[in-house]
Amino acid sequence: MVEYSINVGKVSDSFDTLKRLCKEKADALVESFSDKEVEDVVVTFWTEDFPELICVAQFSKNENKEVVYNLDFSQTTL
Repeated sequence: MVEYSINVGKVSDSFDTLKRLCKEKADALVESFSDKEVEDVVVTFWTEDFPELICVAQFSKNENKEVVYNLDFSQTTL
């Protein structure tokens, strides 16, 4: 398993804004992971100004070898 950490948004942003930013970054990561031999990648998303966990994303390849992901907001510290 490969792990990455990405910072987006601010603690003062609404949770909906932070969710949108995480989804946008995750969509961009799908593109970059598509060119690599990605099997199992975990990405943690944190706020930029003060380190609060927003969500954890799990990336993998489906049966068609396409990169898919799931954003888990249940572990947030906000």
